Amino acid sequence: MYIVRGSLSENDANKVAGAVEKEITRFKGKVLQTDKWGKRKFAYKIKTMTDGFYFLTNFSVNPLKLKELVGDIKNMDNVIRYLVVKLPEKALKEKKA
Repeated sequence: MYIVRGSLSENDANKVAGAVEKEITRFKGKVLQTDKWGKRKFAYKIKTMTDGFYFLTNFSVNPLKLKELVGDIKNMDNVIRYLVVKLPEKALKEKKA
């Protein structure tokens, strides 16, 4: 999951999401699904911002390359928060069904 700067237009936020997906594929990963949750208001300010575009991307990537991938996502200017969580295999199979 990651949050894109709310001051961007929806089109620009989608371009940032595309850039994140390109980073995943650059590390030989596979994007399984991306859910766009839209623009939402924060519960508290983050770096003086009050809202952002939320995206949830399920992907698979070599665990040895994950640290470098996360570092590249962290350095993207328009991504203000991110969280990478490993899902159990069972959860991934249920999503596919």
